[in-house]
Amino acid sequence: MRRALAWLAAALLLGALLALAWWGWQQGGLMLLMQGMGVC
Repeated sequence: MRRALAWLAAALLLGALLALAWWGWQQGGLMLLMQGMGVC
């Protein structure tokens, strides 16, 4: 039961991160963020 809850929490967190990244990509701010972090 606890493992199922942990998997659910991980899936929700991953989904939230993906949604945030997609929103940032749509706004065009993701590139600026990556450049600011020195990724590319």
